[in-house]
Amino acid sequence: MNIKKIAAVLMTASLAAALSAGCHNHNKNDASDEEMFPTYNTEEVAPIGSTELTGEIGKEITANNTSFTLRSVLVHTDHEYKERFVYFDIDLRNSTDKEYTLNTLNNFYIKLPDGTEVFSDVRSQLYASSSLKKDKYYEDPFNIPSNGQFSGIIGGFILRDNADEFTVCFYPTGSNPNDKGTVIEYSITADDLNEIGSELMK
Repeated sequence: MNIKKIAAVLMTASLAAALSAGCHNHNKNDASDEEMFPTYNTEEVAPIGSTELTGEIGKEITANNTSFTLRSVLVHTDHEYKERFVYFDIDLRNSTDKEYTLNTLNNFYIKLPDGTEVFSDVRSQLYASSSLKKDKYYEDPFNIPSNGQFSGIIGGFILRDNADEFTVCFYPTGSNPNDKGTVIEYSITADDLNEIGSELMK
């Protein structure tokens, strides 16, 4: 092998080593890599709503380590503005050894007879937080203690003032907010609606 060929081989090897070191240093020192490629919870969950359970007001139902009771549906009806604010008086029991957090937007919705889904509305929440007693109404999010129970009024939602038939839907997600495979549904009629009484007002 002549001098020129030896020099070419050495230069190629040196260049490859430099490139390898450069790439290694770039990956090691570039802190933005984790931001560009975040790690997500890849725990497998069932398709949303693939298991439907029928609930009954006042009766406990258990799913996903959570025991849920819809005690009553409370409303504040404003006929002048043709709106009805809807809230839920609930019990939630956590049978695990870890506390977890739920919220109205992620865990509850209302389904109207035509199939329309209604989600929580900030105006109804502002009304409740300013008008209802603090030891009765709980703003989002609310914590379910480990091996313990949460009880209180949560919500709310805004419907037309004449809406008196709908379905209350609850996802018992437990500690994984993405686990919406099970949905508990309650068929609500006019007889189930209770106007908020003075005992709950500030």
